[in-house]
Amino acid sequence: MMIKINLLPVRQAAKRESGRQFLVGGLMFVVIVGVANYYWYFLRDSERGRKQDQVNELSRRISELDKVIGEVNKLNARKKEVQEKLAVLEKLRKQRAGPVRMLDALATCIPKKVWIDDFNESNSAVRLTGLGESHDDVSEFIKSLTNIVWTPKGMGRIVEQKRDATNSRVELLTGEGAMEDFPNSDLSRFFTNIELRVSEAVANHKVHFEINLTANYAI
Repeated sequence: MMIKINLLPVRQAAKRESGRQFLVGGLMFVVIVGVANYYWYFLRDSERGRKQDQVNELSRRISELDKVIGEVNKLNARKKEVQEKLAVLEKLRKQRAGPVRMLDALATCIPKKVWIDDFNESNSAVRLTGLGESHDDVSEFIKSLTNIVWTPKGMGRIVEQKRDATNSRVELLTGEGAMEDFPNSDLSRFFTNIELRVSEAVANHKVHFEINLTANYAI
């Protein structure tokens, strides 16, 4: 006689156990995924917070720099305004002292045989009329006008200037009239645009002349 064993309850128990294990595994998977997502979100949120802090810091620094730039622009505007006022004052000073310097220069370069009869000056433009003993004396006067120069040490008169030389010997017209050599690049003509408009013989063998020129006060 064979003994029969009912294995159905065992199989059902095995299935239930397998189902519980699957359920537990699924729950663990869901928990792990949830934790991973939370950790990822936490990292992204922390990174976003750091980026936002950096943006806020940059915005703050930009605001500070804008204020500094604004102050610099104000200072530059004030500096330009002051420079313009100083330029006007310097121009007025030169205009006031210019004619005096020009008369000093003329007194220095007029030859003994030349006389000035009339002198007109307007905005640095000068008109001279006068008499000379001869045409040579008038030519000497023009040459003397050409040789009056500005030097780094004040007004002077060129007494020697060799052709193709880089320096010129100058007699300083200030102080004791010392002689010095200056580079030609450091010299500026006091009288420019010298033009002999009239040169004609008149009575008593004199030569009447008219000279136009420009006085360089801007030194």
